[in-house]
Amino acid sequence: MLCTAVSVLSFSTSLYAEDQSGKQTFATCSACHLATGEGIPGAFPPLTKLPDIFEQEGGKQYLISVVLQGLSGPITSQGNAFSGYMQAFGPSLSDSEIASVLNYVLTNVAKPSLDDSSPISENDVSIVRAKIAQGALAKSHTLRKALTAP
Repeated sequence: MLCTAVSVLSFSTSLYAEDQSGKQTFATCSACHLATGEGIPGAFPPLTKLPDIFEQEGGKQYLISVVLQGLSGPITSQGNAFSGYMQAFGPSLSDSEIASVLNYVLTNVAKPSLDDSSPISENDVSIVRAKIAQGALAKSHTLRKALTAP
């Protein structure tokens, strides 16, 4: 019984730490996408509908790619045009930090949010990072074209 209680407490602490790490990393994102995730009209798209992208085939890979590789060029999101530039955070963020910030957005910023507290794992990010390094993954803008963006 004690072992189970310690295990549950450890798991809860781990999720809390991940959420805090994601929230802290999101402070950088909020400079462009705002703390609410609503974005800046014409420049930076809202993040509030990311679960709609995540749930599509290739959506998880695309979201990870955007954080790793950045995104440039015009896009349409929620019927509006955006032409801002998102830098690549792959060189400055670890796989764990990228998973944490994406999970934070998907479960705390998105409306409605995903129920799963960790839809993206560190391993998911590692796999996408390796594909990019091998030249086996298209740029984020190209990946986006294969999705039905909200």
